Amino acid sequence: MRTFKHLLSVRMAIMATAALAATGGVSAAQAAESAAGYPARPIRLVVSYGAGGSLDAMTRSLGQELGKELGQSAVVENFAGAGGTIGVKRVIAAAPDGYTLLMGITSDVALAPLTNETANYRSSDLLPIANIGTSGIVLIGRPDLQADNLAELLQLAKAQPGRLTYATSGSGSMQHVAMEDLKSRAGIDVQLIPYKSASNIVTDVLGGHVDLAVIGLPAVLPLIAQKKVKAYAVMSGKRDLGDKSIPAAGETPGLEGMDFALWTGMFAPKGTPAEIVEKMHVAVAKALTQPRVVEQFSKMGVEIAAPHSVAEFDAYVQNSQRQLQESVARVKIGLDKN
Repeated sequence: MRTFKHLLSVRMAIMATAALAATGGVSAAQAAESAAGYPARPIRLVVSYGAGGSLDAMTRSLGQELGKELGQSAVVENFAGAGGTIGVKRVIAAAPDGYTLLMGITSDVALAPLTNETANYRSSDLLPIANIGTSGIVLIGRPDLQADNLAELLQLAKAQPGRLTYATSGSGSMQHVAMEDLKSRAGIDVQLIPYKSASNIVTDVLGGHVDLAVIGLPAVLPLIAQKKVKAYAVMSGKRDLGDKSIPAAGETPGLEGMDFALWTGMFAPKGTPAEIVEKMHVAVAKALTQPRVVEQFSKMGVEIAAPHSVAEFDAYVQNSQRQLQESVARVKIGLDKN
């Protein structure tokens, strides 16, 4: 009887593994791979935006340190387009084995499902691993624009309704929502021009092809310091550690209450074993304390996240999405049906 029961339990386990593999959960080989031996090969860190932007720089810096912590290289892969949704969907569809991870931000993880019809996913389709940190988004202008501060810019926009243009990385992005919120509060009309990458935005602002841009602050700190672009305001409630000389938008009368910033986190496909998630969480936490990473992130204006658990980061993401839903409803940005 014991032998029969043992054989039956083994057979049922085999059938369950085969069924899981057949439904796209994991393959038999993946199921056999022990989480204790993770990682046994290089890890792909997916960035949903082009090379040269803030997130790309952060990911490459962190990836170098993770490689040391884990004993395997962390390779950055960029998949730009569709407001960041292409990269997110690649990770959601990837095998849940810990070898394809997302370096996601507020825009592509929490906001895109609210504003971009092509997303077809929810933030809950990803497993949170770790909060990396927050960084500012900044309103910049071409160097010859006839406005030297935010108050003058608002006056210029009111005098020329619909004439000025602004660029962001995609329609429905965090930058887009922040600028639409500013426009609504200030009563101005500035035309949106969506771009695929931060590097292209910067090129066109420098070339005078677009008047303004709302962009991640880390990507343009050097240009601001060199006065190659005009920095009008960070879109948050307080000044950013990246450059305290740049006013917060909320300091301008009529814009009180504006508070938009970007968080960055690491995510895994749903179904990734808890042991792998926890191992990556610990590795990220260690990497974020390394002096080289601390220094580089500080120079980029990234405020490193305080120590936290995986569950705490999960709650943080869900709360962020609820707040964004309120903002989207307020500025009336609907789903992009194009």
